Amino acid sequence: MKRVGKALRTALVALIATWGLAGCMSPDAVEVSSGGFDFAVEVTGNTAVARNYHTGRLNFAELEEAARSAIETASGCAVRTLVKRGEINTFDATLTCAS
Repeated sequence: MKRVGKALRTALVALIATWGLAGCMSPDAVEVSSGGFDFAVEVTGNTAVARNYHTGRLNFAELEEAARSAIETASGCAVRTLVKRGEINTFDATLTCAS
């Protein structure tokens, strides 16, 4: 019985975390998984913002590369510049899109 209770608690925590991410996403954001990280990516013209809500200790280089890949996947464009914003795990990008 303890195993069933633990499994139910784990499932509930995962569901709440998913709802939390969905609640933080803007209506225009696309959820993209890249490099083991989940991002909410918003694309507006030739710019994009990628947000990741992971709160553990991270390898910044891996997170940055995953953000670049997530933005390129969501936008269909190449990332020209990528800058980490002061907010936790938020990246601003300018895009180069084929005409």
